[in-house]
Amino acid sequence: MIAERLAGTLPPYRVRLDRDDISRFADAIGAPEAVHRNAGTAREAGFRDVVAPPTYLFGLDLDHGAVFGLLARAGADPAACLHVEQEFSYLSPACAGDTLVFSPRFEVAPLPDRGTTQFIARHTAVAQTDGTPVAVLRQLVAVRTGSESGRVA
Repeated sequence: MIAERLAGTLPPYRVRLDRDDISRFADAIGAPEAVHRNAGTAREAGFRDVVAPPTYLFGLDLDHGAVFGLLARAGADPAACLHVEQEFSYLSPACAGDTLVFSPRFEVAPLPDRGTTQFIARHTAVAQTDGTPVAVLRQLVAVRTGSESGRVA
């Protein structure tokens, strides 16, 4: 079972948040608040620098955490993987200039398999380098296996 092959803690990785990347991401998702683009406005609002929109950390985790590569190495066809849901719990703001430590783990999702579909949960704790918690990210992925994998519904 793919989920059981993936289950466990993965090596942590670090990402330094870039002001321009945060601003581009805010533009892409239509976040209108100036705190995502203007450092002066962000500081006036009490942030250290431009603050990342909530879904920004999830995008970093997908990109830097190589989720689809890990699924492929465990035997899943990335074309047969479907993002089912995501959930975020934010504990402190993530701002440009921060270096964050992402600590991911996969676990077998507490859902029954449905025919050729398995469910895999990914949890990622995000913290400042001093250990201050920033966020907990959760993702649920459906993986089609067997003769149905890779077919478009």
